This record gives sequence, structure tokens and C-alpha cells, in this order.
Amino acid sequence: MPSRGPIKIMILIPFLLGYWAVGLYPFSFEPPKHVMNQAKRTADGGLSFSGVGIARTPAPPGWLSGLQDTSRLEIRLVARTDDPDQRGPARLFTISDGVSDRNLTLGQEGDDLVVRVRRPGSDANGTPALQVTGLFSDAKWHEIRVRLAPDRLVVTVDDKTRVDQALSGSPFPEWNPDYALAMGNELPYGRAWTGEIRTASIDIDGRTVDVLDPAEIQLPEGWWEIRPLDFWSIHRDRPYYRSPDIYVNFFGFIPFGVLLMLFFGRRLSIVHIMLFGAALSLSIETMQILLPRHPSVTDLVLNTLGAGVGVALARVATRSGASD
Repeated sequence: MPSRGPIKIMILIPFLLGYWAVGLYPFSFEPPKHVMNQAKRTADGGLSFSGVGIARTPAPPGWLSGLQDTSRLEIRLVARTDDPDQRGPARLFTISDGVSDRNLTLGQEGDDLVVRVRRPGSDANGTPALQVTGLFSDAKWHEIRVRLAPDRLVVTVDDKTRVDQALSGSPFPEWNPDYALAMGNELPYGRAWTGEIRTASIDIDGRTVDVLDPAEIQLPEGWWEIRPLDFWSIHRDRPYYRSPDIYVNFFGFIPFGVLLMLFFGRRLSIVHIMLFGAALSLSIETMQILLPRHPSVTDLVLNTLGAGVGVALARVATRSGASD
């Protein structure tokens, strides 16, 4: 008859495999990949995006750090789409840091123009967003202007006002001066837009910056895409306690703590078992980088706490059983 040690290992291995299976599902493998930039300059000095492409400033624009006392900022784009049903929203123009934090983004969602602006009352992603319906229903050139003032946000298309929103205060103190400006995509894992931009400029209190100037914008040859770490995966648009992931990650690791307590008793402290839980969680989160999942420090913390609660509950139960 096998000793208890091998039996424990035979039980523990499928237990661990079960955690990895649940944590890594679905199993579509997405290794890091090199993406060639499909953004090109046109003969008239504009930009053409035939596929996944980006034109971006090599560093945050200098004018971003001087917006605190600005009385008016206007973004002007003249663009046309290649596809009236791009989604994401697909980025035409953005001043952002990845896909969750932005000062301003103009994107295409279906045939609508989506405008996200960080402003009083919005979150760090510039939502709630504003929409201009039906703008991209054709492949014609359209002039888009976004005007920002301390008390107002106005969007015009082809000289017609489509959005006019009062603001409770200036948006510029909310803006982060460390974000880069990009067109066609945003790194990492942006939503690529296909089409052409022949004019892109920014007017700051009467001073105009030509964003298409080669001195302002660069076209990298390509880049490596690696699934980003979602550092704190709690949705900002709802209270944290309404996220089902909070409870799945916490309660899901309680059985792990209970099992280790039953197997090893007092040979392992609560801290040791929590460290084992953290190691298991870290292995799952690390492997998620290569899968269509979002590795998260939130999950790591909750898994570790769940393992600790599991061993604590198991100890209380064994003490109660012993006293009876």
C-alpha cells in the first residue's frame, strides 16, 4: 500500500491542474508577435493606414505641459474611412497611454465618430463618451473639429455643430502631460483604424501645431506586441463589489488553503500556505500573458488572501472537531 506522501501528491497534482485549467481557459495561444507598421505617408503629406499602423510622437508633446492656463484648444482633422464598420473604437487620433487612460481620443465605432475626453465628471478613460452618428457611413472626406474651453466642449463636422456640451470646469487640469500623441492606432494593443488623414492640427490659443509635420510625428517600422498586465482589474465604472471576478478569485482559492492545511497540518504556517497560493496564482497570471486573458495583480492578491482564509478556516474546524 503506498505511503501517505505519494497519495497526497497524486491528489494535489490534479487539484493544481484544475486551477491552471480554470485560470487559463480559453486556451487560444497568443505568443508575442512582431507587427509591421502599415502606416504610410501620402504624396500630399498626409497619412494612409491600409492596415495595423501608427504614426506617433516620439515623446509627449511639449505643449501638453502648458495647458493649465489655456483658454481654448481645437483639434482639426480632415479624414476619410476605408471601412464604414470599424470597431473598437478604432483610433483616428489619440493622446493617451494605452487603451484605458487618455486625455482625448477620436475613434470610429461602426459608422459613428466616438469622442472621449478626460474632463470634469469623466473617468480616466474619458467616458462617458460623446458620439456623432453616421459620420463614417460614406468614404468621403470630412472635416472634424473638437473645441475645448474651460466651460464648453463642441464637436463640429463639416462646419455643422454635432455636439455642444457645457462643462463644470476646465478639462485641462485633468489631463496628463506625459501621454504621447498617436494616429491610426495606440500602443499597446490599440484598435487599428484604416483610412486616410490629410490634415491634422492643434490650435492652442491661436498658436497652430501641424501634427503631420515630420518633425512632430514618426512612423516606426514595427513593434512587438505582448499582452499587457492589467495592474488593477477593477472596473472604474462600477463599485468594486459588483465585479464577479472579485468573488471568484477570492473564494476559488479557499479550497487550496484548506487542502494544504489538511495535508501538512501545522508543518506549514498560514504565511507559508499564502506564499504557496501566491506562487500558484503567479504561475497562472504569468501564463495568461500568452493567452487571450488579462493577467492582473488584483487576481494575485485575491487568490493569496483566499488561500490564507482557507487555511484559517480549516484550522478553526479542526480545533472544533478536536474539542468535541
